[in-house]
Parts: sequence; structure tokens; C-alpha cells
Amino acid sequence: ATLSPAAASAAVAGEREVETTVDVSLGRGPPTRVTRRRYTGAGDPSWNFARRDLTPAVFRDWPSDFPYTGADDFKRLDEAVDTEFYKLPKLVYHIDEGAVAALTHFYDESIPDGSDVLDICSSWVSHFPRDFPLRMRSIVGTGISDLELQCNDQLSGHAQADLNVAPRLPFPDRSFDVVTCCVSFDYLTRPLDVMREVRRVLRPGGSVLLSQSNRCFFTKAVGVWTRDMSDAAHLRVLGTYIHFAGGLSPPAATDISASGTGTNDPMYLVSAKRE
Repeated sequence: ATLSPAAASAAVAGEREVETTVDVSLGRGPPTRVTRRRYTGAGDPSWNFARRDLTPAVFRDWPSDFPYTGADDFKRLDEAVDTEFYKLPKLVYHIDEGAVAALTHFYDESIPDGSDVLDICSSWVSHFPRDFPLRMRSIVGTGISDLELQCNDQLSGHAQADLNVAPRLPFPDRSFDVVTCCVSFDYLTRPLDVMREVRRVLRPGGSVLLSQSNRCFFTKAVGVWTRDMSDAAHLRVLGTYIHFAGGLSPPAATDISASGTGTNDPMYLVSAKRE
């Protein structure tokens, strides 16, 4: 059965930052203790988190065949092995606090309590509300850096996976109610294969939630992403992956950007459900 979203949580109100400590295994010797400050996603109380439906504007007139078949469509300026690029953990934020808060509020209102959640292309933060580990049945992460995943204190489990080498998610069919991916689908060189994997691991009625802002590691983003850096073009690319993966509902695009003094980065969602 499809779960219903919970009411907004107190976890997205109050302190804007917390300090957390995790023990990280480096493969030899005792664990290393890592302490970092993290955004809670509460944001400034004056910020507004209104949503704007962009679906009619960006998703229409789909081509009959998958359009990204050019020789350079999924090439990158930096074709070096991705595990080398991420060899040193990047314990930094790739979007600003306003965008983090917009995504945290969206997750809080949209992901039902008791869900099994998979965060793909994950890192040391997932931007879920701070009480999600208590509210969800499980939160599992996959990502290219095992060290970053160990630093993510919201995960109940994780599996290191380089989806550009092997675009397969290491989980059984129909394992999750929700699959999230935060500002990372632009780096995938076989995104249609990955989206089909997302469909495979979702339960019927489960949701895929792709969040996107306007930042990226430009040299690591694929050609279909970098040839047009407009937000609308990027949403269209994500929607195209969903449309041609099969077995997913028509994609929806939503502007969930925070507004108010101190906000800057936009935040968008492209979403669909497994049929």
C-alpha cells in the first residue's frame, strides 16, 4: 500500500545548525572521530517555501525515441576515474542553506513516515529532517565515497557504488518506497540504465525524487547537461530520463526554492511514481 505523507515535523524548526560526531573506519587501526557542523534544514523562520508547478512549461512533446545518442552526449571534460576525483572526502556543502532548507522541508512534507528510503549518489549529508532516522523504517545510501557515507549520520546502512562503472543498485527488486538523488544525476554517464535500476528497486506506487539546483562540478558533468546550463534545460533532461525508463508515471517538475533575505540558490524537484 502507498503510504501517506506525514504532517510537517518540529525537526524543521528551531536551530539552523547542529554539531555532530561520527566514528569513521579508515580500514586499519582504530576509528577516526569526525566532528562537523551541519545545517538542520530549518532555515530562517522568515523564509518562504512556496511551491510552483513547472510541469506544463518544461515537459511536453516528448520525442518518439531517446534523444541522447550522440557521441559526446555523455562525455565529460574530465574523464579520469571518478574514484580518484572523490578520493579525498568532500565534507562541504554543494548548495547554500536556503536550498538545503527548501529540500529538507519538501522531504518532511512529502516522504511518509515508516518508509524505506534509498538515497543514491549520496554523500556525508542527505538533507533529510534530523528526526528522519526515527521516523523512517530505514534510510540507506549509495555513493562513490565510502568515507563520506560513513560520515552521514542519517543513514541506517550504506553501500559504496560507482554507478558510472556498474550502473546497478545492489538491492533486491521492490526494496524501497522512496528513492532520492540530490544534485548528482548530472554526473551519471549511463543515466537511463540507472533510472531503470531506480524503477526496479522501487515498490509499486513508490516515488523517485530528483533534486537539482544550478551548481555542479562542470568538468565532471556530462555533455547533455553542460551544453545548455539553463535550469529549464536541466529539468527537461531529468524528465527525459524518467520518461524513457519505462514503468514510471509522467514526470512532474516543481520549483521549491526558498525565498527571503539570505537565500540564493534555486532548488527544483523532478518526481515520478513507479506504476
